[in-house]
Amino acid sequence: MKGGTVNKLNGKAGISSMVVAKDEKVYMLDSLLFASINESRKSKLDFSSALIGIKYSGTISPADISSELSNFINRYFSFSDSVQEKKDSEPTDFTFEIQLKNHPILTQVLFPQLKEFEPGIIQGSFDSEKNDLKLSANMNKIVYGTTQILDLVLDVNSDPSALNYKLSGSSISNGQIKLDNFLFDGKLAEQTIYANISSIADNLSKKLVIRSQVTRKKTNYKLVLDPKDFYLMNNRWDIAADNFIEFGKDGLLIHQLFMTNNESRINIASVHDRFNDDLKIEIKNFKLDDISQIIEKDTSLVKGIVDGNVLLKKVDSSYGIIADASIRNLFVRDVSIGNLSVKTNNPTGERFDLDVKLSGNENNLVAKGYYIPNGDNNSVSISTDIQSLSMKTIEAFSMGQITEAAGTLTGNIAINGSIAAPQITGELVFNDAFLNPAVLNNRLELKHETIHLKDDGIYFDSFTLLDAGKNSAIIDGSVKMKQFKNFVFDIQMKTKDFLLLNTTSEDNKNFFGRMIVDSKIDINGPMSLPVVVAKIKMKNGSSFTFAVPEDKLTTDRGEDIVEFEDSLQLNSIIYKDLDKKTKKTSLSGFDLSSVVEIDKEATLRLLMDPSSTDSLVVRGEAALSFTMDRSGKMSLTGAYNLDEGSYLVSLQSVIKRKFDINPGSTIIWNGDPLDAEISINATYEVRASPIDLVADQMAGVSEMDKSAYKQKYMFLVLLKLRGEILHPEIGFEIQLPPDNKGILGGAVNAKLNMLNEDPSGLNKQVFALLVLGRFIQENPLQSDANGGASTIVRATVGKFLSAQLNQLSSKVVPGVELNFDIQSYDEYGSGQSAGRTQVEIGLKKQLFNERLSVQVGGNVDVEGEKAKKNTASDITSDVTIEYKLAKDGRYRLKGFRNYQYEGAIEGQIVETGLGISYVRDFNKWKDLFRSPKKIKGIQSEKKE
Repeated sequence: MKGGTVNKLNGKAGISSMVVAKDEKVYMLDSLLFASINESRKSKLDFSSALIGIKYSGTISPADISSELSNFINRYFSFSDSVQEKKDSEPTDFTFEIQLKNHPILTQVLFPQLKEFEPGIIQGSFDSEKNDLKLSANMNKIVYGTTQILDLVLDVNSDPSALNYKLSGSSISNGQIKLDNFLFDGKLAEQTIYANISSIADNLSKKLVIRSQVTRKKTNYKLVLDPKDFYLMNNRWDIAADNFIEFGKDGLLIHQLFMTNNESRINIASVHDRFNDDLKIEIKNFKLDDISQIIEKDTSLVKGIVDGNVLLKKVDSSYGIIADASIRNLFVRDVSIGNLSVKTNNPTGERFDLDVKLSGNENNLVAKGYYIPNGDNNSVSISTDIQSLSMKTIEAFSMGQITEAAGTLTGNIAINGSIAAPQITGELVFNDAFLNPAVLNNRLELKHETIHLKDDGIYFDSFTLLDAGKNSAIIDGSVKMKQFKNFVFDIQMKTKDFLLLNTTSEDNKNFFGRMIVDSKIDINGPMSLPVVVAKIKMKNGSSFTFAVPEDKLTTDRGEDIVEFEDSLQLNSIIYKDLDKKTKKTSLSGFDLSSVVEIDKEATLRLLMDPSSTDSLVVRGEAALSFTMDRSGKMSLTGAYNLDEGSYLVSLQSVIKRKFDINPGSTIIWNGDPLDAEISINATYEVRASPIDLVADQMAGVSEMDKSAYKQKYMFLVLLKLRGEILHPEIGFEIQLPPDNKGILGGAVNAKLNMLNEDPSGLNKQVFALLVLGRFIQENPLQSDANGGASTIVRATVGKFLSAQLNQLSSKVVPGVELNFDIQSYDEYGSGQSAGRTQVEIGLKKQLFNERLSVQVGGNVDVEGEKAKKNTASDITSDVTIEYKLAKDGRYRLKGFRNYQYEGAIEGQIVETGLGISYVRDFNKWKDLFRSPKKIKGIQSEKKE
């Protein structure tokens, strides 16, 4: 962190700016201010920035808080003998408040894995005279990497007898585990720490309850589990009353940690009841379900029954294992693995012999050998005979990276040398095997393929992968290595009509689709810089979508940040780069050169804006050159000549129009893959009457001749896209088809030629054709023979405004339905045309699991005679309350009160009512009063 400007005045200071640098990127936190007072028995601090706000007031300096709290906590439990309470010291007190803020610098610099963060307030106080310490904090949501924590709450408080603490969260989860209603609480009192851990399911079942006490014994700590309150998956376990675990300077001692539940038993103890001794573990009939169901997110992670004896034998500073244990009916992620047995013994000295067997459900594996803890280069020698290993077993241990597996794996593997750098030899043979890698979503077949493991590497000999259509990908070559180090590649890969990808947006939101390729790829060189030479052709049947990353489309607002521009790199935390720069990827250390060909029957789709579905879909031929150097710098050059396609445009996120791309359009890359130059012409056809287009030329034209102009003809709206593909310059033209240019004596074509030279008038007519499906007169409020364009334009604009307000309100007021409806029209109540615009505002909230809904709202006139009669209560004048008497919503109780202004004579009319409604969805009248269960039963019988 670099400094800022500091100004001092009467004990106060203010920093006008602060610069943070990381990875050649420079950030600046602006408006970072603080004020402080540090006098005898009086200390104040007020710190405010875009990242954090701190307020502190007390009788001691913030620098002395740590030692003061250490002395205070030591009264309840002595963590250290060196901390001593001051004698005859004056009472101290302080209060503080810390406001964390969700600032881009948190994710960009400090915590790159922090995906979501809903900050809260941390506040507390301390009074030494009253023995009163208070601390509270809450965080609604934290997503760090793949881990999500919801409703995290910390609460600490004290009184003269105890210091109480509590840390809780409604959910802690990631891809593999989930803990519901997690709680860690307890207190420090009478030189004892009381610590409790629990996880209670929503149905109040006790998934996990552990209560313990920790006391200090000289230089060691002694942990005792409460024998009266120990639960695993709602089953209470009995624990020996004299159990304890003692640890500290003397080492580790486990005494009588004996737990039982019905037929299940676990006993862990130091063999001779002394520190740093061998550890004996006895397990009988223990269900792994009890552990996996505590932490598993959906279904049981691991199931099975464990029996056996294990001795952890102390060997110098590590442990060897002597065991005779088994797991019966082992399941991993609901996949049956079979029975697993492990036997080890200690025949001589420090050597431990190993015998592992896996059998059942297409698994038959035996591993035998020995290992020596802390041994030399000959510390391990294990031979594995794989007579059969189910691919389903491999899928179970892949943690979701492989699905739809079938078939078996056979072979043999020998492991020799040292544990740190083992030598692995043997071979693995896939027999009628299938697997679907999640990243490809493409089920692959391996009929009878072999991988050879040799002393110097891994070898492939015509290793063939087949897709669902029996098209092949063949791998030849080797990956040389020495004890899994110093990899050197010599790999050749060929494919023919091979289905490489078959993914959806759920698999990868940035790129997805179906990709069929012919390819020839060579990979050579060391791991530090592999050289990749590739030729790839995307073929007929391919339909691939690339979604433009959101940070390439939108401008990060990043309030309170000032960004410095240097000659090396401009950070995009505020806004997307305005200068062209060479695109880099997170991949580096490659030397890649490739030729990418695209078949004219392959379809590519560029999703310009996923939120509005604006997209460019093209077909054509291309021969592109793609390269990437070792720094990760990418380059794409070449032209994509388009034969056909479409450009889907969303207008105001309400109306969608599809333009057909004209042949001869091009996309040209000159470096950055996301910075292509486009020259695309696209056409939208619309049938419209030209009378409004040439209305200024209708003077003196008879009604009979006007009727010819009221006839609808085909018009072409030509869209021209030029420049950068992500920021194209957009132009329009309106043309007649070549065969129709002479209609009405050429008057319409002549008007269009003039219109195409007038950008303002052209854009107005293009908008009218795309939105209204018609032309509008140069004076759009002038009535015409078709009933008046004024009303149409007013109504259309009202719809656009309503849509935009509703879209904005969903972001500003989450959790509440806030709706706007703008109606703009002409009324004739006074005998003459007069404009009237009404804004209807409605606020709706659903409560009690959506059984009760409360809606308030009203109409406000903003144009017309009635606008003069508005009052503030008009906005919330109408109230509607509805309650679903039945869960399915068939029977509903509804009450309402509506206010409506009916003019100067009638005045304000109030309508109040209460009623019961019956709501049903049905296909036949005879089902109207039948019970839903009976209808479902009838439908099921028909299906059968």
